[in-house]
Amino acid sequence: MELRRTLRPAAAITTVALMFGLTACGGSTESAPVGDSDAGSSGAAAEETLPITVARGGVNFENAVLAEDQGYFEEVGLDIGEMQLTGMGGAAANSSVISGEFDVAATDAVTVIRAAAEGMPVVAVAGTKSADPDYEGEVSDGVIVPPGSDIKEWSDLAGTKIGVPELGGLPHMATVTGLLENGVDLDSVEFVPLPTDALVESAAKGQVDAVFTFSIFLLSAVDNGFTRVGTGVREYLPNAPQVLWVASKQFAEENPEALERFHTAIEKGTEYANENEDAVREAYHEHTELPAAFIDERMSMEPLNVEFDEEGWNTLLQVMKDESDLREDLTYEEIVWEGAR
Repeated sequence: MELRRTLRPAAAITTVALMFGLTACGGSTESAPVGDSDAGSSGAAAEETLPITVARGGVNFENAVLAEDQGYFEEVGLDIGEMQLTGMGGAAANSSVISGEFDVAATDAVTVIRAAAEGMPVVAVAGTKSADPDYEGEVSDGVIVPPGSDIKEWSDLAGTKIGVPELGGLPHMATVTGLLENGVDLDSVEFVPLPTDALVESAAKGQVDAVFTFSIFLLSAVDNGFTRVGTGVREYLPNAPQVLWVASKQFAEENPEALERFHTAIEKGTEYANENEDAVREAYHEHTELPAAFIDERMSMEPLNVEFDEEGWNTLLQVMKDESDLREDLTYEEIVWEGAR
């Protein structure tokens, strides 16, 4: 079995803002049966080790980092070399796997859907985080408003400016859905794309009336007097995919065994992360510049899930079809690699 290894430039990301900007070919190999998790692990020891280049994102990376730390990639017969951290947005991550810069990269679901709709040869190969409507912990994403705002509920957002990290991204789609379900005319709302690390400050200065943000940006803002209007993606797009892993269609077609092994290793890393909170916090201490107090005391420990929920995908697809020019015939099966369904 021969797998061509692509070259990777080193990436150094040193700001919190870039950390939270998600990224997130070779000879054919013979695939183990889809869905046979043992085939990707126990049989791997007797197989040739396969090289695969991996680019993780700056957040929700614990399944990959802990899979590496615990030796799960090696266990399934993969040599990932030095996993790279990228600060590029989702669209750039998709392009990086098409160009062969990386074999697998972390990205977000919305940009994968848009890429597939535009005919870009990418497929989602494993999940990382979905909008779990049953999660009982503190919600770490959603629409917030600054201290003293007259905005108390969704209907008050009519006629306002709302800052979002990216037009057409998942926060934008979730906000659009919340507005529509609460009877707000979208024509009365102006969405303003802003850098993730500038959202809260822009609201505090009155440049926008509300913002959709997440993680340290939202929780720190709430601690400093901002108030919530909505509870985020899990409320209006339940089970929708958020963060995931993507590969090019060519790589998936020519190297299904490598992706089977990758999926198995990431699944093991996900299980370990969900069961070992201290290890996750330590990973964030080691691999980010987030404040130690935030990691230890405020960071939400939302569970990760390598599996995809087809209904959640279809909900997101329908919203995007309703609110954009996404082609109507785009399907879950077209976007998600068969080994991950």
